[in-house]
Amino acid sequence: MDRLDQWLETHLPELYADLAPGATDAAIAEFEQQVGRAFPESLKALYRWHDGQRVEVNTGPFYGLIFLSLADARKHWASWLEIIEESSAEDLADLSAFSKSVKPGMVKALYASRYWIPFAYDYGGNHLGVDLDPGEHGTVGQVINFGRDEDDKFVLADSLAAFLEWLVDQLESGNVVIREEDDGGRSLNTREPDAFHFLDAAKVLFAS
Repeated sequence: MDRLDQWLETHLPELYADLAPGATDAAIAEFEQQVGRAFPESLKALYRWHDGQRVEVNTGPFYGLIFLSLADARKHWASWLEIIEESSAEDLADLSAFSKSVKPGMVKALYASRYWIPFAYDYGGNHLGVDLDPGEHGTVGQVINFGRDEDDKFVLADSLAAFLEWLVDQLESGNVVIREEDDGGRSLNTREPDAFHFLDAAKVLFAS
């Protein structure tokens, strides 16, 4: 976490300043109880580090994806849960018809799951999240993509801790482009592959 703080403070100080103070253990435990499954320690550590962003800038630390506050993560999770609970079995099957795990058996082939905990958002209905109910070949706590446009599910890392380690290694090694945007803000993207959306880059980076 310290390495990511240091990189952001040096290269994107406006984003570093946008990060909120850490969440309380009580707030984390309340969300955990609502979900009904234990959170991995790395997810708790993420929110103890910073309780997401204030969102006064238009980019986020996860190659541009916004770091959801705990309150916003709960809202997004609840919205997906509402879809699950208000849809018939037939409707859910239709929604999941095109869903697949890129690596077979790693992620359940579903449109939505109450056990996918979002922590990053693209403002287009798509997330990075922690998977508490993986496929038969997956790992509890693995980091996945999911959302409205994310039929192909990738495992980005076996754990959130491993994903954050990967992210910092990429940033420190120079696989990064910081662009000046028309609104006066700056965006954060991968250099390789050259993509304006991290979930598009992920399809290349984590395909194998």
